[in-house]
Amino acid sequence: MRRKELKNKNQTSPERLAKILDVPQNMFESYSQIVLSGNREAVLDGCQGVIEYEDDFIKLKIGRQVVKFTGQNLQIKCMTGENVIIDGKILSVEFVE
Repeated sequence: MRRKELKNKNQTSPERLAKILDVPQNMFESYSQIVLSGNREAVLDGCQGVIEYEDDFIKLKIGRQVVKFTGQNLQIKCMTGENVIIDGKILSVEFVE
């Protein structure tokens, strides 16, 4: 029975995860992911928009939070839908209000 629940392709990943973990589905509504490749590239899934963009910092809206990348020669290399790729020399990543 459990395998059938996991194979239901009509549910999105956060919905399946909530069901597997037996937690409320709204717990993962603002699910986003940040993947760093060293300190030279960051890939974000779940971005809802650019708040500020300068050479030394980039602020992005993800879910109910804002993430700020600081560094040198930062640029948004690609932005499609909710996916963003930032490259440059990333010195810090912080969540700000």
